[in-house]
Amino acid sequence: MQELITLLDGLKLPIHIPLLMHPVAVHFAIALPIIALLLEVSNIFVKRKCVGVISSLLLFLAAFVYLAAFFTGKNDGSEAYSLLSAAGKEELKEHKMLGIYLVYGAAAIFILKLIFAAISSRIAKIIFTILLAVFVGFALKQGKEGGQLVYKYGANVQAVSAMDDKVMELEDELDSCKEKLKKDTSAAKSTPAPKAEEKPVQSNASSEKKSASSSVAESSSEAAQSSEANTTQEITVPASPIQEKAKEALEQIKGAAQKMQNTLQETTTQPLPSSNE
Repeated sequence: MQELITLLDGLKLPIHIPLLMHPVAVHFAIALPIIALLLEVSNIFVKRKCVGVISSLLLFLAAFVYLAAFFTGKNDGSEAYSLLSAAGKEELKEHKMLGIYLVYGAAAIFILKLIFAAISSRIAKIIFTILLAVFVGFALKQGKEGGQLVYKYGANVQAVSAMDDKVMELEDELDSCKEKLKKDTSAAKSTPAPKAEEKPVQSNASSEKKSASSSVAESSSEAAQSSEANTTQEITVPASPIQEKAKEALEQIKGAAQKMQNTLQETTTQPLPSSNE
């Protein structure tokens, strides 16, 4: 059985299948077996040969419709698979597997129809009708799961795909924000907190600054006192002989200048002789 599944799954058609053709094929794949089932139920009581022939034709057509539904669903599913969530992907895989079983089941139902039609007994018709009803039940289950893929997981729905893309982008941004927050918290934890022992160090530094300033003030006061002492020493130092001679010469020059000024004043105050004399 696994070989048959692999054979059908790996089979590729030489023609291009357009997208969104699966819903068209699915409607016929569900409707044809149901109509054939109603015909078989009526044929049990009516016993008309034409009813059995029509049922056989519908089942023969259903075998090809199920094959078309499988390939169109495979094409649409491969397009929607990457956009589905994890649960949607699992649902799509199960839907595909049941579709493979239904393809072989449709072919088996048609072959059984030919076999039981050759027997032409009422019991054979009842048994075939029961088998066909079971097949219709699985076909309806497959249709329900396909509806869940569309309406619940948004397979091949453009609006849902766009919303999924936005949700994925927002989730990526949220993850990046969380990572950045973790890095910031780890960096904050790695930085050491200020220790209580630093305060006395600061007090020591301030005391050192105070002692340095006091030493500078003391040195400046000492320098000022030494400068005052030097000036007093210069004042109290006795004058040298050269300085004394210079002072005497300066006093003599000042005295001579004063005498010359006095004589000039006397000469200017005397009256001039008149011309009559």
